[in-house]
Amino acid sequence: MGEKKGKVLYVDDEEINLVNFRETLEDEFEVFTALSGEEALRLLAQEGEMALVISDQRMPGMTGIEFLVQVRERHPDSVRMILSGYTEIHELIEAINRAEVYRYFVKPWDEEHLRLTVGNAVNTYSLTQQIKGFLDERKKKLATGGDGDGKEDGR
Repeated sequence: MGEKKGKVLYVDDEEINLVNFRETLEDEFEVFTALSGEEALRLLAQEGEMALVISDQRMPGMTGIEFLVQVRERHPDSVRMILSGYTEIHELIEAINRAEVYRYFVKPWDEEHLRLTVGNAVNTYSLTQQIKGFLDERKKKLATGGDGDGKEDGR
């Protein structure tokens, strides 16, 4: 088996959804799961940033949007998605505006569509990290007086 594409965290208060999600994606991605927003925040503190964080919307204690707002504040580069059995328009708007979600996905999910969407989100995260790395490297070179192209300034 090849290297896994990235870390994905799925939060849902229904154990069966966590099991189905893991079984669908664990061959391609490093999958983490949590039964609540609080548990997921502890996991993120322990494991660090994830490429993708997906949350159910309706959970006891903390909604998916409330959880993803905290993820955005602590790990702004993590791609965020809501996965819900409900499509309340005010929740969708709040998810976009407050949590800056990448996608609002409706349960029950189609496995192929979920796999493709998760893959696209993880690729988006990876590209963002590559661009940030390139820009950081470029800034360092400019700060030390080099432009990094190996040419003299007089060209």
